[in-house]
Amino acid sequence: MRIKSFYAASVEGAVALARREMGAEAMLVESRKAPLEARHLGEYEVVCALVPEAEPGPPQPPEDAGAHDARLAGELAEMRRQLDLMGKTITRSAWSGARWGSASPEMSEWHARLMATDMDGELVYEILSAAERRAGPGLSGLEDAVAAELEQRILVDGTWEAPNGPRAVALAGPPGAGKTTMLAKLAVIRGLAQRRPLALVSMDDFRVAGADQLRSYAAILGIGFQALDNLGALAQALAEHQGKRLVLIDTPGYGPHDMDRAAELARFLSSRADTATSLVLTASMKSADLINVAERFEIFRPSSLLFTRLDETACFGTAFSLSVRQGKPISFLGTGQEIPDDVAPATKERILSLLWPQTLSARRLAA
Repeated sequence: MRIKSFYAASVEGAVALARREMGAEAMLVESRKAPLEARHLGEYEVVCALVPEAEPGPPQPPEDAGAHDARLAGELAEMRRQLDLMGKTITRSAWSGARWGSASPEMSEWHARLMATDMDGELVYEILSAAERRAGPGLSGLEDAVAAELEQRILVDGTWEAPNGPRAVALAGPPGAGKTTMLAKLAVIRGLAQRRPLALVSMDDFRVAGADQLRSYAAILGIGFQALDNLGALAQALAEHQGKRLVLIDTPGYGPHDMDRAAELARFLSSRADTATSLVLTASMKSADLINVAERFEIFRPSSLLFTRLDETACFGTAFSLSVRQGKPISFLGTGQEIPDDVAPATKERILSLLWPQTLSARRLAA
């Protein structure tokens, strides 16, 4: 496959140059205003690709129509995959601040601001492209437009407040994410503070005395606690606690090599209509690690994400990007070890302030 950029005073002119050099079979991948450093070559840049024809090989025996269609469908699917990957690569390479298509200083500045939050580059491109259209000529309302586009993409979980929300909530996640401490915090702010009858259940049989920490919390809070080691006992406990408005379930911290052991519990929890799972992740994780962990824990089919250790990072863009890309709302935000102070429900206002506290203020949401 051959890829090349062509420059001209107009998109049509650049396409004509591409057709002239690469032939009528050239496919248009992307068109945009040329970056500043290439503006001397032409006002517009057009990226085209040419997929070479397969070289003739030795004669093949005739194949039936079904096999031919299947082979053709496979080739087309592979071609689409390559073009999609190529387009994403081109989009990412175009994002270096100064190469924003409009060549606007304001857009370049906002690109730098959002990228500084560790937000996914492609997501930044989507947000700023939409904000530029929303702001209109002159970009006079660009700040409000960026805030509106961010706000539109923020997903928060309101099921805890819903009367018909899940009766049991399990926290799943990797070791050290802070599940047990978060469970105690939630028991206070979503149980005791709202005078809801609740119980704590631990399925953590990985660690030596893994349930002891939660048992201590339950004793201090004066609420029921059970340490269980099999799914039959968990099913029975949930049946016994039918009168409770809230049952909080602690699970083991599963590492990369423990996911086979997690599968049975994951199937059990995801099969129950009265039980929801929230995936607990640390907001300070690197983007690649965060994505990797989230993909591993998809076997639990988590309905929401819960981020801890916000006090250990100044950049919330990675966590926000994961929520947007997976289409999963954020339920709670943890900012430390204090119980119950260092936790708060996720709201659009709070997440917006985490993404850009210096500029994107709560007035957007109050308007």
